[in-house]
Amino acid sequence: MNKRATVPLLLGGQAVNGFGDGLWFSIWAIYFTRIQHIPAESMGLAIGIGGVAGFLAAIPVGTAADRRGPREVLFLIVLLRGAASAAYIFVDDFWSLLIVSCCYSAVQSSGVGVRVSLVYQLMDKENSLRVLAQGRVVQHIAYAAGAGAAMLVLANGGRSVFVASILVNAVTFAVTAVLTLALPHVPATPAERQHKSTAVLRDLPYVGLMSTTALLSLCWPLLSSGLPLWIAEGTEAPLWTAGLAVAVSSLAIALFQVRVTRQAVDVPRSVRSNRVSALALGCCCLIFAAAAWAGNPLLATLVIVLGMGAHVVGELFYVSSRWGLSLGFMVKEAEGQYQGLTASTESGATALGPALVTALVSGAREAGWLVLGALFLLSTAPVGALSRRAERDPRRVAWTDERTKERKAAC
Repeated sequence: MNKRATVPLLLGGQAVNGFGDGLWFSIWAIYFTRIQHIPAESMGLAIGIGGVAGFLAAIPVGTAADRRGPREVLFLIVLLRGAASAAYIFVDDFWSLLIVSCCYSAVQSSGVGVRVSLVYQLMDKENSLRVLAQGRVVQHIAYAAGAGAAMLVLANGGRSVFVASILVNAVTFAVTAVLTLALPHVPATPAERQHKSTAVLRDLPYVGLMSTTALLSLCWPLLSSGLPLWIAEGTEAPLWTAGLAVAVSSLAIALFQVRVTRQAVDVPRSVRSNRVSALALGCCCLIFAAAAWAGNPLLATLVIVLGMGAHVVGELFYVSSRWGLSLGFMVKEAEGQYQGLTASTESGATALGPALVTALVSGAREAGWLVLGALFLLSTAPVGALSRRAERDPRRVAWTDERTKERKAAC
């Protein structure tokens, strides 16, 4: 199968999956608390523990992708995620929610790394970055469509409609699985060249890079948890401003993600993109803190929108730099394992993020925003040194040169 056929399949899978995600993540909190009558505190605890399961599963699943082939493992992950999503129909208390959430989060988080590994092995580095960016654009557009469908579900409010929505989400995973299986096969790493399952954990520069840069992923719980709470409790801005912030973010990603990702086609530019992201997110926190001093709803809304502009810049450059660094420093024939660690560190940060962001914003108010901004800025401090240390590893340099020559020759 040629590249022209491969890319539509990849993007088609992202679109179908994005619609299901937009539908589900827009209704799940209401479904669990008002339809299944699970207390909000119990729901939050179960979902949080499920995030830990995702953190633990990503590296073993990534290693399996190296040994069994990334396409086949991703196919299985997508099917399992569909089965776990359908199982939410039967959740009616803390323990059943905990079990299903652990299963769902484990395959959700590990699937991110396997998919990146598959895309990277299907095409050359520059085109893989472009396709990853295009996939994120398509996913966000489809996510918005799914969120629109969720509005109809929420307006109806009946249990049967919620159950039907859960089944629709499960079907999107089945369709995505079929599209995944239609992709070209990527051979598994031969047994004699396989790396130990803990190889990536002993690659300290890579672990350090992925752990520090993952702190910038707090930009997502900042938007989903911290900002709505801050608008409601700490500013004069109307509550609908939180929805406006999400819309602005989705639109900007659709318009600019591919363009921004071109700035991270090599390691030096990825490091610079990481610094731009940290600076923008630090400014975003400062601006959101200043919204508390706006004396009327209009001014407060304008300040929030200005802060969202900085947040969008930070998110766009974070995603592109993360791809550039994680792909640029992988070791040959351990792509799945390395991307598993990348997904693991990010899922760990985002799992703990809502509690951290909420505690800072709600407990410390303006000072909490300043602490969060300082955390963003400090996270980028070691990235340059860690990158220089990682570049000394000949396995990475030799692989990059060799792979580039192979791809050019193939073209």
